[in-house]
Amino acid sequence: MSGLVMMGLFAFTACSSSNDDKKEDAETSFIQDSEYDAIINQYVDNVVMPTYRDLKQKNSALYDAVVSFGNAPSDAKFQTICNAWLAAREPWEQSEAFLFGPVADFGLDPNMDSWPLDQEAIVNTLKSQQWNDMKWEGDYDEDDEAIAAAQNVRGFHTLEFLAFRDGKARTLTDKAASGTAADYVYDESNATAWAQYMRNTAQLLVDDVTLLCKEWEDSYADEFRKHNGGDFTSGLSCIEQLIDGCIEIAGEVGEAKIGEPYDLYASGKTQEALYAVESWYSWHSRDDYTNNIYSIRNAYFGSRDGSISDKSLSKLVAKYKPALDSEVKNAITEAAAAIQAIPQPFRNNINSKEASTAIVACANLATVLEMDLKPFLQNNTK
Repeated sequence: MSGLVMMGLFAFTACSSSNDDKKEDAETSFIQDSEYDAIINQYVDNVVMPTYRDLKQKNSALYDAVVSFGNAPSDAKFQTICNAWLAAREPWEQSEAFLFGPVADFGLDPNMDSWPLDQEAIVNTLKSQQWNDMKWEGDYDEDDEAIAAAQNVRGFHTLEFLAFRDGKARTLTDKAASGTAADYVYDESNATAWAQYMRNTAQLLVDDVTLLCKEWEDSYADEFRKHNGGDFTSGLSCIEQLIDGCIEIAGEVGEAKIGEPYDLYASGKTQEALYAVESWYSWHSRDDYTNNIYSIRNAYFGSRDGSISDKSLSKLVAKYKPALDSEVKNAITEAAAAIQAIPQPFRNNINSKEASTAIVACANLATVLEMDLKPFLQNNTK
C-alpha cells in the first residue's frame, strides 16, 4: 500500500474517530446545575402546589357532602359522598410521587391514607363514639403505637368503609350478610353515630390538607426553589429528591399495592390477599394505582395533563440523551397501561396474568428511574 494511500486512510480514520468523539461528547456534555432551576420552579408551581390545592378543594367538597348527608340522610346523598370521595382520590393519588417534606414530617400520609383498613377498630370507634381516638398530638413518630392507632381509624379509607359497599354507595336499608366487622351496615340504631363518624373523618381530611398547603406555601416551596441550605444545597439535590419520590411510588405500586395481594393469593391466603388490596370497598384500586403512575409522569413532564413542559426534566434529558428520555417515557406509559389492563375490579382478579404483567412493568419503571435516569444526571452535572 502506497504512503499516499496510507495517509489518506489515516486521515479518514482520524476524522471518523474525531466525529465519534464529538458525538459521545454531545451525548454526555455536562449539565449546568443552574439548568435545573427552571425545572424545579415548574415542578413546584405547576405540579406540586396545584395538586395540593386541588386536593384541598375536593376534600372540602367531600366534607360538604358528608354534612349534607348528616342533615338529611338518603341513598342519593350516600351516592354524592361516594362521588366526592372518588373525585378527591385523584389528586391525592397523583401526589404520591412527592411524599416528602411536610407530608412526611407531620405524618400526613398515614393520617389521610392508612392501609390496610382496620375494620374492627373502625366498628369499635363507631360503637363507642370515642371520637378523640381519631386524634393524636405532639411531634410525629412513625413508630409510636398510639399515633398509629389513631391513624388507623381516620382518613380516606375509613370514609370509604363508611360510604361504600361492594363497589357501590351504601344505602339506608343495607342488610348484613354476616356478623363480621367487614360486613357492618348502616341502620337506624347507628345512624347518628355513623353520620358523625363520617363528618369527623371528613373534617380531619380537610384539616390535614390545609396544614399541608400552608407548610408548602409558607416556607417549604421557597426552600425547595432556592436550594441554598438545609436538605437542598443544589439544583441536582432537588432533582434527586424528585426522582427518589418517583422511584419510591413505582416500587410501592408494583411490590406492595399489587405485589403483596398477589403473593398472598398465590400462597393460598385468599382472605388476607383481599384485605391487602387498597381501596377494595370502592373497587377503585386500579385507578388509584394508575394515578400513582401519573404522579410520576406529572413530576417528569412538569405538568398535570400529560403534556410535556419546555421546563421539564423530560425536556432536559431529551436535550442531552434522547434515548434515555424515550426509555423513561415508555416505561411510564407501559406501567400505566399494564395496570389499566387488569380486569376490574382488582380485588376479584388478584392472581390474574395482567396483575403479574403490571408488577413487572412497575418494577421496570423503578429500575429505569433508579439505575438509568438518576445516575445519568449525577454523573453529568457540574
